[in-house]
Order: sequence, then structure tokens, then C-alpha cells
Amino acid sequence: MQKEKTLSENKNTLGLYIHIPFCKSRCIYCDFVSSVSDNACMDKYCDYLKKQIAIAKDKYKDKYIVDTIYFGGGTPSILSCDNLLKIADSIKSSFVFDLKEFSIEANPCTIDKTKLSTFRQMGVNRISIGVQSFNDDILRMLGRAHDSITAINAIKMAKEYGFEVSVDCMTGLPNQTKEDIEDFVEKATNLNVDHISVYMLSIEEGTKLEELINQGKLTAKSDDEIIELYDTACELLKEKGFERYEISNFAKNSKVSFHNLRYWRREDYLGLGISAHSLIMNERWHNPDNFEDYYKALDKGLMPMEDIENLDEEEIKEEYIMLALRLKEGIDIEKYNKKFNSDFKSEYRLALIKDAKYLNINDKKVSIKDEYLETMNSIIVDFLK
Repeated sequence: MQKEKTLSENKNTLGLYIHIPFCKSRCIYCDFVSSVSDNACMDKYCDYLKKQIAIAKDKYKDKYIVDTIYFGGGTPSILSCDNLLKIADSIKSSFVFDLKEFSIEANPCTIDKTKLSTFRQMGVNRISIGVQSFNDDILRMLGRAHDSITAINAIKMAKEYGFEVSVDCMTGLPNQTKEDIEDFVEKATNLNVDHISVYMLSIEEGTKLEELINQGKLTAKSDDEIIELYDTACELLKEKGFERYEISNFAKNSKVSFHNLRYWRREDYLGLGISAHSLIMNERWHNPDNFEDYYKALDKGLMPMEDIENLDEEEIKEEYIMLALRLKEGIDIEKYNKKFNSDFKSEYRLALIKDAKYLNINDKKVSIKDEYLETMNSIIVDFLK
């Protein structure tokens, strides 16, 4: 994407998140806003997504430089090449760019040479591939639409096309063993992926997974078992040269996710598409989580905003601290003091004393020590008033 002539006149940066709520099949643990739909539904959705992009253009183009784009889902790569290109072209013509990252999520079974070529045409430079496990029995149990060979081939192809590749690993799954985690890390690192996200399974209300566990067809692991598998993944990735820069994210050669860093650094982002969330100028909202309300607002030429919150200074401080402490870099004291016209060490003196053994504290930064990141929530609560 080319820098436009007005670039120097724009001071604030913005990340764009585009939600694609369609999947080939629904995984048993998923509680995201997504559906298994036909081509006509996807075509209609993409047309409405372009309507929202046009409204966003009028509202934000002159105020922001877009420096990250993230297509998430659902499974964005399930869209046709035509729809993917149309959305990308609509975005390119609607905003001012100084782009350092354009990511797209993809399911292994939707990746082929045609799709990878389309991603290149769109300007994508990073692909996040939803692998979850290289154990075929576990993948079948989860309802994933791919097997391990498909995942391995998808990663190889994406690397051959020159993309930065991130993969997801889920820990704490029913029937999962320590050997499964060791196998995942070994295979992923041997494939030279740049980034690995490690998530602990959360059993969400109303999911098929919860139903199967309640019926006794699957057995949930204990919290201790889940943490043990998670810790195994963290230790192995460290041995393989991956740096943990956020509680669940590991990068090699500094190939971090710049878009996701926006969330944790509490920088402005705009969510486009059904159920997508936004934070702009300390105002939070989300788009409707059903197609009918989303389409209805756009038919009226309105930005489809729900649950709008204008955050006060205390709420902003709490969010800032809570998100920053997820990161290895932690809280930049000088930035905090300047942002809030405050003295962080004085303001949170009692919390810093109480949690001193869990924290790295110096004149410039405050961060949680690696070995205590799993207990992050109990530490952060001491900083919330």
C-alpha cells in the first residue's frame, strides 16, 4: 500500500479489525459470533461490510493513519477470492496508510496456492493459522475441519510464499497429554513458524464442549492439569528461542503481532463487521452481534454501534494497567506519568510493596516476572481501586 500525500498531516495511528463470521464447521469449544453459511450469505455480508467501510471512511480518514489491519473470525480465508479482494480494495481506497502489518486468520483446510496468491494481492504479510493440535484424534474430537498433514502442508505453503506465519496451540484439552504439547512445539518450530499463541482451554457456557462434558462423554481437566500443560509449552518454546512478549504469545526474531499489541497498549482500533469491538478516543463500543441489526443500521447509513461507553479517567487507568501488565514490557512509568499527569510509584505505592516479590520494578518499568504470569489476575487486582 502506498503512502498518501496527506500522511504527514495525520498524527494518530489506527488499527483496523475486520470480522468475518463464517466457518466451514463449528468447533465444539467455540462461543464466538460465527456461523456455517452458504455463498449467498457471505456475498451479502461482504456487500454490507463495504457499506460500513464507506461510513468509516467519512468519519475517520482525515483523522488517522492506519498502520495495522487484521482479518479475524470465524475463518476469513473461507471467503471467495473475489470477496477478499473487494474488501481489501475498499479498505485501501478509504483510509490513509503507513502499514507495518496486515494479518489474516486462516484454517489449514482453506489454504491453497490460489488463496495465498490472493492474500499477496490484498497486501497481507502475516497469516495466523488455526492449528490447535497436531494430534488427529484431538482434532476430530474438537470438530476441526483439518488433520495434522493438512496443517503441516498449509504452514509449508505459507512459508514458501514468503508470509510471516503464526500458529495457535490450545492446551488443557480433554485427552491431551504432555507428549501432545511436546509434539506440537517440535513440529511447529521445525516448520520455522515466526509466532506461536498458546491458549488455555476455557469451557464456555452453551458450547457443544460443555454439553459433552455434562453428559460424561468427555472429561474436563483440572485447573492444575491445564496449567501444567501450559507451563510445558512455555518452557519448551523458551528452549526453542521464542520470546514470551505477552502472557499467551511467543515470537521468534521479534516477529510480534503488531495489531494485537495495539489492544494491550490500549491504542485506538476500529472494528468493522458483526460483533467487532472498537476503542477510539477513550470511547468503547461494539457492533451488533446479529446480522439483522447490523444490516438494519447500515441500511439507514448509520455506524452500527451498541453499548457505547465513555470511560472516565479512573476506568482508563485501570484498563491501561491491566493490559500493560499482560506484556513482558509492562508499564512504562514515564509514559504513564505523562499520560495521566500523575506519579505511578506514589499512586500505587501500596500495591508495589505488597506484590514486590512478583514484580520487576525499576525507575523506568514495572512488569510481572515470567514465573508469576499465570497468577496475573491476583496481582493486577491490587492495582485496581
